[in-house]
This record gives sequence, structure tokens and C-alpha cells, in this order.
Amino acid sequence: MNSSHAHDDSSHEQDTDRDPGVLVGLDGSAASERAFRAGLRIAQQRGLPMRLVGTFPRPVVTDAYYVPTMEEYFETVVQEVHKMLRGYAAQAEKSGVTVTTRAVQGDPSSELLAETRSAQVVVAGKRGRNRFAGRVLGSVSAKLAAHAHCPTLVVPEKWHNESSTELLAPAQDLPSEKSGAAEPLRQVEESHPRSHERRHFANVTRDLNFDSEIVVGIDVETEAKEVLTLAAQAASLLQNPLTLVSAAPLNAQGHWYPNTVEHNLEIPNLRRPYTEHLQQSADRVSAEFPELTVRWQFFDGSPAGVLSEASRTAALVVLGTRGHGGFSGLLLGSVSQAVLNRAVCPVLVVPTRGR
Repeated sequence: MNSSHAHDDSSHEQDTDRDPGVLVGLDGSAASERAFRAGLRIAQQRGLPMRLVGTFPRPVVTDAYYVPTMEEYFETVVQEVHKMLRGYAAQAEKSGVTVTTRAVQGDPSSELLAETRSAQVVVAGKRGRNRFAGRVLGSVSAKLAAHAHCPTLVVPEKWHNESSTELLAPAQDLPSEKSGAAEPLRQVEESHPRSHERRHFANVTRDLNFDSEIVVGIDVETEAKEVLTLAAQAASLLQNPLTLVSAAPLNAQGHWYPNTVEHNLEIPNLRRPYTEHLQQSADRVSAEFPELTVRWQFFDGSPAGVLSEASRTAALVVLGTRGHGGFSGLLLGSVSQAVLNRAVCPVLVVPTRGR
């Protein structure tokens, strides 16, 4: 195990020759514990090394009285961070995973973002539900999803079903604290019915039940092949079915689609670019991953609403970060941002900018 610490930004560890692998930031919280567990599983399944980074803040000293206590502070904090890292590293090594650690003083987001240049995936835990969820993206996981140089896996808090009489799926993590979908969603077309058995959830409709599936958001305007490839790899690795999902509001006030009645348009003409793109994408995946079960669904509704609703039952949701619309957006598009805030299953965010 390789370990070091830094008291300032000028003494960062230089280890550019190390193998890229699974990067996890640790701060002793329950969220980072979930991130470690998920990262360890990925490292084991893919045969990758792990990189564990523990950070601690720089205190603001406003009074000379506190200066003599700084050395004691640093000594205590550094010891605690190293103790935490050693504990997690021991667990990884016991599982047969090669691991390196680093303790550093500084902003967790900045330190982890720099590390993503040499990682294959970074794993972050999403904080527990709160009334402000979805309003302000200031968390480490949100910054990683927006700016990381590698895919970011965001792992939310596990939801426990307390009902003893029926199987329930968790509600979306909506900022209003209200349960259920934020807007109407309706399936318009699908490639073919599912062939695998699904659990029945009392609070989930049949068309929006993605039990055990890997769901990937597909944008008709963007050829994000790396997003689709990573989703297929995840499905193959986990041996789960892969479902390609696209959505658009086909006839709603305030959206870019014209009113079908006023303009004498037919819904099939509006959805055809989506369904054709979905079928082509599914055919490409099936050719590359013949062992996978691949299908697609197209919905009338907002992309963010469909993917967020899918996260209630899916094993994993995969989406890109950027594009011109649909399932993408600006740096961290509005759809990606909304799904990250509302999702209740792990979300893999794949950077698609300039790659």
C-alpha cells in the first residue's frame, strides 16, 4: 500500500505512472462508505486497482491565539485520515484488490477532479434525502459528474421498504418532498415485450417497471457511442438486461413540438426519428454484445421525468453529460442534473464533451 499526505497544494503526490483504476474519495461519512463498497465491487469484477483519497479542510485562523494549536490540529487530523485510509485499504487488499491511498488537505472536489485524469471511473456517494435536494448542485458528486475526466458513478442512499404486505419502489428524490412522478409519462412504443421475469411493485406502472435492468438514456440528436458502450459493458458484466430509453413531449404546450391537431401532423411522424435511432442503437449493441438481452422503449414525456422514474426500479441508469437537447445539455445538462438529483438507484454519468 502506498500512502502519503500533504499539508498544502504544493506537496501533492506525483504518481503519474500508476495504473488507472477505480477512484473513491473518503471522508468518513455514510455516503463515502457506500462509494467504497460500490468501487470495491467494480475493482473486483473488472480486475482494476483502487485509488483511495482522503481529504481534510484547511482551517481558517482569525486570531493569533489559535496559531499554536494548528500543529496539534494537523497531527491529529492527519493521523485520523491515515487511520481511515488504512482501514479501507486493508479491506480492499483482503478482497484481492491492489490499492494506493493519499491523504491531502484541500477541497475534496478539486482533489478528486485532478485524480480523474488517470482513473477509469470515479465513485461518489450521494447524500441522504433532504428538502433542498435538486435545488442547488454543490455536492462533491455533482461536481464530479459535471467536470470529471472519466465516468462518474453516483451511489444514493439505500431505501428500505417497510411494508410487509406489498412490494413498493422508492419515490423519486423530489425537492418538494412529494412522492411520485413530477409530470405525466406515457409509453408510446417499444421494440418488443420483456422476456425476463420482473417483480411487481404496487406503486409502479407496468411500462415504467425496469426491475433488474440497466437503463441508458438515448438522445436522437447525439451519437454518444461511449455512453451506449459503457452501458452495454455494465449490463454484460452484471448479466442484466439492457433497455434503451428515449422520450420527448409529443404534444404539450410550451414545448418545441407543434400542436399535432393545428398543424395536421400525426404522432407516428413525430416519434419516427426516435424509434429509428433507438432501433439502430439496439442493433449496434446486439452485434457487439450478442450475449446481451437488448430492447428499447420510447415515451411521451420529459426525458428527465422518464429516467428519474426508471431509477425507482432499475439496477443502474446510464446517461451522458452534454449535447444539444434531449438526454443531454450544457456542461452538466438540465436532464443529467435533474436525474442525478432525483434518482434513487446508482447513476453512471459518462462525459461526452469533446471526446
